[in-house]
Amino acid sequence: MSIKPEHMSNIVSGTKNHEFRSYPLPSDVSRIWFYTTTPIRRIEHVAYISRGKVPGQVAEDGGIGNADFNAGMKNSNYGYEILKLWKLKQPVSLEQAIKFGFFKCAPQKYTWVPVSVLLAYPLDKEPVLFDKPKERE
Repeated sequence: MSIKPEHMSNIVSGTKNHEFRSYPLPSDVSRIWFYTTTPIRRIEHVAYISRGKVPGQVAEDGGIGNADFNAGMKNSNYGYEILKLWKLKQPVSLEQAIKFGFFKCAPQKYTWVPVSVLLAYPLDKEPVLFDKPKERE
């Protein structure tokens, strides 16, 4: 999934604890592999996420955008809490991702991560930036 650098920085720092989207992710999606857009142009982080929440279901605990989302003031209809975040030891550049067939071009909405990526980057070998002691809802 594509994300702007400033939003990724806020997730990494913990000041943004939900990723908001106008569309629902399929219910079996539990991780997001974030492709950070220009000027970064790399997959650097992977998040374990909650199931999609709708306005009124997001805790307003100071996370950037939470209160606006609950008040219906965002163009987003779904919020996904970031429960765990990994930082890849070896980020994947856009050029590498295309070369190795991870995707054909930078993702516009989202794209499925091929099994080859999951095998090349086993998350149990990657550093965890944070892990909230909360089960997936």
